[in-house]
Amino acid sequence: MLKTASVLCLITLTGGGVCLAQETPVPATAGQTEAAPAAPGASTPQNSQAHKKSFLKRAFSVEAVTATIPGAVLQQFHDWPEEWGKQRLGFEKRVASLYGQFVIGVAIEDTVKAVHHEDTTYRRLGQGNFFRRTAHVITDTVTARKPNGNRTMAFSLPANAYGSWAIATLWSPHEFRNPQSIFEWGSAGMGVSAGANFAREFWPDIKEVFRKKKNKP
Repeated sequence: MLKTASVLCLITLTGGGVCLAQETPVPATAGQTEAAPAAPGASTPQNSQAHKKSFLKRAFSVEAVTATIPGAVLQQFHDWPEEWGKQRLGFEKRVASLYGQFVIGVAIEDTVKAVHHEDTTYRRLGQGNFFRRTAHVITDTVTARKPNGNRTMAFSLPANAYGSWAIATLWSPHEFRNPQSIFEWGSAGMGVSAGANFAREFWPDIKEVFRKKKNKP
C-alpha cells in the first residue's frame, strides 16, 4: 500500500512537470476577443475531420511520450505493480499500459469536449498575488469555456482521468480492479492536470527570476 501511494505521488508530481511543455498557455487579457460563437450542437464534416486530426496528432506527439515514459520508468524503478516484474517484459507492459491509457483518455476527453462544447485551454493570469493566481489555476482546471464565452464544468478532464483508469484496470492486476483504485488514480490524473496548469501559471515568473540573476553584473 505504501509503495502504491509513493508511486502515485511521484507520478502526479512528475506529470505536472512534463505536461508543462505540452501546450503554450494563453494569457487571459482583459481586451482579449473571443472567437465568434458556434451554433449550439453544430456538427460539420470539417469539425469531425478536425477532431480526428487533433486526436491523431495527440496520439503520436511529445505529449504521448511525456505521458508514458516517465511514469513507466518510475513504475519500473519501484517494481509496481509487482506482478509485472522488473525485467524488460515488465517495462514493456508498463509502457504499453500507460500509452493505452493515454490514448483512451484522449479519445474520451475529445468526445466529451465535442458533445459538451468545452474549451479547456489554460489561460494564464500572470498578475496578482499568489492566492488570487492559485484560485485562477483551480477555476481554469475545473471549468471550461463554452462557444458563447460562458463558463461550464469541465466534464472532459475528469472523464479522461477516471474513465481511462477504469478501462486500464481491465488489463491491470486483479487487485486494482475496484472503485477505490479507480478513485485514487483518477484523482492522481486530475492532480496532474492541476499541477500542469499551476506550472504554466508560475513557471514564466521563475524563469524570469533566474534570467535576471544570470544577467546581473
